[in-house]
Amino acid sequence: MRRKRVSATTIIGGSDGPTSIFLVGNKRGKLSLRQKFERECYEVRKKRVEKSIKADAHTMDEVSEYIVNELGYIEVDKSEFRYKEEYREMRASFLMQYKPELLGELAEIPKLENHDEKSLRCFFEQLEMRRKAAESISTDLFDIDLHIFAKMTNNLESSFLIEKNYELISSSSSGSKSEMKKFEKLFRKVYMYYGVTQKDIDEQTKRYEELVRVLAK
Repeated sequence: MRRKRVSATTIIGGSDGPTSIFLVGNKRGKLSLRQKFERECYEVRKKRVEKSIKADAHTMDEVSEYIVNELGYIEVDKSEFRYKEEYREMRASFLMQYKPELLGELAEIPKLENHDEKSLRCFFEQLEMRRKAAESISTDLFDIDLHIFAKMTNNLESSFLIEKNYELISSSSSGSKSEMKKFEKLFRKVYMYYGVTQKDIDEQTKRYEELVRVLAK
């Protein structure tokens, strides 16, 4: 049997709500030789991408149609368990990112003071409390417009997630290494189709910066 891998690519403007990333051990924050090399390679690719980008933007509705009509994906019904889980998690994440004031005292993101076991446990408990509070907020006060498009072949199971209110494009996949690499290219193709306007290019907006990041990755 071929060895399978799982991958998830998410593009969200700004902080990813409840997700906190921290480093343990490398206190000085020094980069390894490999990390420095990878960063330099990224900067080279980034400059190349910036020179190649042309104005050709499409709406989220057009991106959704492209995924279905051109790539052959099928939209997941909102009654399915998978959709409900993705919707629940994403809605909580987006609420914490865009409307944290609705959380009252829990609006402030918890801080991790130390990396000992007790501090870590307390930190994640606070995050969980914040997440549950976000889930309890009525959809009348805050909601998202999520659409999931899925496709399955012998060597790859993949999906695109489109959130139209806050313009998010993300993807996830599981399969053989070779098929995963092909899907990574497909994700970049979808994001390129989403594109940017001339104004985005001139003003180097968040949409432009994210396109550059995705294509240079």
